[in-house]
Formats: sequence, structure tokens, C-alpha cells
Amino acid sequence: MYQLSISMSRQTKAEKQMIKLRYATGLYKALKNSSFKSFRKMAEAGDMEPSHIQKISVGKVNVTLTVNVAIANSLGITYSELADYYDGVTDKDIKEFQEYLVKQKAIRGKKNT
Repeated sequence: MYQLSISMSRQTKAEKQMIKLRYATGLYKALKNSSFKSFRKMAEAGDMEPSHIQKISVGKVNVTLTVNVAIANSLGITYSELADYYDGVTDKDIKEFQEYLVKQKAIRGKKNT
């Protein structure tokens, strides 16, 4: 399991980015284990803005507690279970997720041409 070592001092930009990437990876794993086929469907089920969920799903924005709870509810899991996905993220998971993001970007690029 990947452990991010963060002291009580101020987090660096790189540490913050890694936290967001780990969260996005955990969220992706949770989505794959849910009945939803996309983040858009999950967002709609949770009455959340799809564009905001899309930004969260690729690690671009910080997530508030209320959004965490809404995401967990829309996935039909508890907040603790959502946190378990985050805690369970491995280096391998992150690598696979980054590969998935590259593929998705290529697919979107083909749609736009």
C-alpha cells in the first residue's frame, strides 16, 4: 500500500497533487465497483455537477467533506468505505489509473477531430 509521508508542517504542492491523484485513483476504483458506468452517471445520481465531478475524477481540484459524503452516498457506500478506497491505493493502482487517463484523453481527442 502506498503511504504518503506528510508531516505536520505545510504540505508542498507536490504532496497536495499526490493526495488528489490518490483520491482520484481511489474514486475510479470505487466507480468500477459500483453500478455506474461513468462519473457523469454517478454525478447525476448524486445530484452533483458533472463538470465538478469530472475535475475531481482526474485530480484537478480539492474535495470538501460535503462533496466526499455526497460522492459516497451516490456510490451507495459509506464515507468510511470511500476512505478505504483512498487508503487502499497502491503504486500499481496509480500507474494503471494514469494509463487510463492517457487513453481517455486520446479518445476525447479523436472525438474532437
